[in-house]
Amino acid sequence: MRRLLLLLLTVLAALAVLPALAEAKRGACVAGQPVPRCEVWTAKVVSVNDGDTIDVDLAGDGTSAARRIRFTGVQAMEQKTYAARHRSGDCHAVEATLRIERMIRHSGNRVRLAAEDPLSTAHRRLLRTVAVRSNGRWTDLGTILVREGLALWMPLWAESAPNAAYSVLGQQARAAGIGLFDPDACGIGPSAASPLKLWVNWDADGRDTSNAAGEWVKLRNLDPVNPVPLGGWYVRDSGLRRFTFPPAAVVGPGATVTVNVGEESDGVSVFAWNQRAPVFGNVTDDADAMGDGAYLFDPLGNVRASMIYPCRFTCTDPLQGAITIGADPDGERESVTLTNVSAGPVDLDGYVLKSAPQSYHFAPGSVIQPGGSLVVRVIGDPDQDTATVKRWGFARTILRNAGDVVELRTYTDIRLACTAWGDRSC
Repeated sequence: MRRLLLLLLTVLAALAVLPALAEAKRGACVAGQPVPRCEVWTAKVVSVNDGDTIDVDLAGDGTSAARRIRFTGVQAMEQKTYAARHRSGDCHAVEATLRIERMIRHSGNRVRLAAEDPLSTAHRRLLRTVAVRSNGRWTDLGTILVREGLALWMPLWAESAPNAAYSVLGQQARAAGIGLFDPDACGIGPSAASPLKLWVNWDADGRDTSNAAGEWVKLRNLDPVNPVPLGGWYVRDSGLRRFTFPPAAVVGPGATVTVNVGEESDGVSVFAWNQRAPVFGNVTDDADAMGDGAYLFDPLGNVRASMIYPCRFTCTDPLQGAITIGADPDGERESVTLTNVSAGPVDLDGYVLKSAPQSYHFAPGSVIQPGGSLVVRVIGDPDQDTATVKRWGFARTILRNAGDVVELRTYTDIRLACTAWGDRSC
């Protein structure tokens, strides 16, 4: 009976959009970009609900019924009050709503909608890229929102056409410090003078779809003198999931705190998000152009630290060309050797060594002097680490003798060094 009910609901959802299918044409998925191609409709806007949701009357569907449209690939800040004269919500929420409302009004309330799959929905809203007519051509509203820092890039598998372009625009807005990425746009927040760094481990070891605890966000206080109280601050991904720090949380001068996506916690330096499944999407290097971001907001709504991955804009790193890698895959002696070929010391803290599907995360103090080497032994207890020899912590071998790859990468997925052997290559 339950399966029958689910099937019936699916059929009803499909029937709800079938009139739109009959009137669809082919065109660019994202207005202004020639490829990829999508199903395209036109519509009249009935209402602007918030910065990423509108109601429309579809042209040519034979009805005047309003259909709710959710913008593809973007996440505006959450609005709490929707009445046009009394809008309110998170910082930047109303600003995003007003921006698209003005653009839609100037377009005579006419919009262009596009989707790879006409049946794509999110919470019963049709997923579409939305464009308005401006200066004689269609202009994509998602592009405007992300480029101006009024929305986060939110990649989707089902409608991936905007992913590559929006991720670049989001990284450009972040680099320019505009919109959401202006650290005091919502007012001068607490500990405003203390610089903060954030990075996220989005690729959990093993089968990460079932390893929530393998994902984490680290936050470092770069202020050498002042602690930063974190009570009321929150971390989120590009979706709506967020972790709010408890009132007593603090990150000391030069210290680091971790938000574990799973249940690991000590209540002081490690806090549990208590998610049952991973939060952060994995990177793909194909046409889907998947990735994600992690964002730290202060209580006023300022983004105080963030990381968008993978890097697709000005992708450089100080360690490029500074490190070489060698590997010994022979039995219990399995190890990886990293050598500093630069003229100065290098610190590997904040970098990751990968031999898929396993990762080794360098801790503070992982410094290699010029001409020196650091060895990571696969088998062994990390409690036995020294300055030049680290233990990965496995009780068994992980490197494939017939062929494997080991890489040093940034958390934004820039490859800094690689070694391969046998039937594998870098």
